[in-house]
Amino acid sequence: MKFGRFLIIMSLVVSLGALGFQSVTAQDDVSEFVFAHGGPIRTMDAPVTWFGSTHWLTNLLYDCLIWRAADGDGYVGQAAESWENVDDLTWRFNLRAGNTFHNGEPLDAEAVKWNLDRVRTREDFMVQPQWQFINEVTIIDDLTVEVTTNDPYPYFEYDISFNGCQLLPPDYIEEVGEEEFARTPVGSGPYQLVEFTESDRYVFEAWDGYWGGRPEVDRVIYQVIPEPSAQVAALLAGQVDLIPSVPVPDRESLEATDGISLVSETANRMHHLYARVETETGAVAETYPDFVPATLDQNVRQAVSHALDRALLAEVQGSASPRLARVCSYYPEGFADEYADMAIEDWYNPDLAKELLAEAGYAEGEGPTIYLDAPTFQMGGEKEVAEVAAAMLEEVGFTVELNILDASAYGEQISSGGNNRDLNMVTLGCSPSLVPLFYQCEWVQANYNVCVEEWDAIGEEILTTVDPEARIELWSEWWDFYIDYSQTITLYEIDNVMAYNSAEFVFTPRKDGWFTFRDVQLADG
Repeated sequence: MKFGRFLIIMSLVVSLGALGFQSVTAQDDVSEFVFAHGGPIRTMDAPVTWFGSTHWLTNLLYDCLIWRAADGDGYVGQAAESWENVDDLTWRFNLRAGNTFHNGEPLDAEAVKWNLDRVRTREDFMVQPQWQFINEVTIIDDLTVEVTTNDPYPYFEYDISFNGCQLLPPDYIEEVGEEEFARTPVGSGPYQLVEFTESDRYVFEAWDGYWGGRPEVDRVIYQVIPEPSAQVAALLAGQVDLIPSVPVPDRESLEATDGISLVSETANRMHHLYARVETETGAVAETYPDFVPATLDQNVRQAVSHALDRALLAEVQGSASPRLARVCSYYPEGFADEYADMAIEDWYNPDLAKELLAEAGYAEGEGPTIYLDAPTFQMGGEKEVAEVAAAMLEEVGFTVELNILDASAYGEQISSGGNNRDLNMVTLGCSPSLVPLFYQCEWVQANYNVCVEEWDAIGEEILTTVDPEARIELWSEWWDFYIDYSQTITLYEIDNVMAYNSAEFVFTPRKDGWFTFRDVQLADG
């Protein structure tokens, strides 16, 4: 250890103790890997919630039928040993013989059918609309299940391995009830949850009975540390082993520290601004009963979009690339060449933003007041990006009321409750299978509802068109609506810069941006 790092650690241990962080020093012969989670973490009944930050944990606890390969190249079997596309509407899954949940309950065809039927029929689950591509789940025998879709579905494998795919033990849930299950969950994944304090500290221990063998690391701990500066301090103090989004000012010093390595990978995440196009969803009408969002006017929304210099905002974020479309660049559906170039060269146009405000009825230099909500830090730089974006908007005539909250408060007060007024910053995944769903009339969430019937119809056609060339042509039409409507104003695509304890562990980030640590290895293993 460098002497400089020793002094830093000694100065930090006292302050970290004052903040209440527990020591994660492993017991003799027990390896522990601790992840600094930004929080919040929601229910352990995985299919209930949409939030990826919760599913990172549940991926240790539960298996799905199949899962996305860590390197982004295809899929790997979990509960299913093999699978095949039988015909245009039918997929067959062959389950692993002798596979069980942690409590010994069999993970068989009946369990799979129960889980898929549960997630696709429970309208109170956030992920339920995503699962409407399934028409029927049929048991062929104890180890064989067939899933039929309503229409040919080009994104079947992706969605069958996404949020809500986690397999839970039916008998145990029926015995204890869903409320108790969320407190004492049982899965079939490589780790068991043995201890947790809600949205604070979650301790997982390796399970000897896992079909793929016991994981190399004995214990994985998710420790919620919302503030990035505290995450950096905890890493330097040896109290955590990985932090997910290193702030730009800390990157050089961390990279120069013995035993700490920095790695970068696509985060599979993008930053956007949601603009209010109605006031019926969420709590905004109740919380602000006399408020009329300026962004109800499409000219105002387009003015916002043209006023933002995405190249500069990506630079402020520190590890991002400007984008106009909501699908990441490594998917052909993202049209990265066209929309990245446009974002840099053509789209930023303050003069056009002023003209659009004039068309909306505002005098020159006297645009509307708009409210912009943002978190301090989630994927990195949100506070700084929001401040710069506010300045850009004010340059073209907007008066901006900026409201910045820490990530947990932002999630509770703005995102989850639907208290966004004009604009709020969001971090979203970017998979092409899901994006069209979010702009169909039936998709309603707290922050917005969009219903444009022609746009809706194109999205529906995308999700039933198997031919890739025809589907890409439909995407081109779809993006025209997306950009013109300007309800979701895409800013940039994020690369994650992570720092970890490379003296003790070997860590390779996943291509899908998930922080789930099935594959972490010991450095001397």
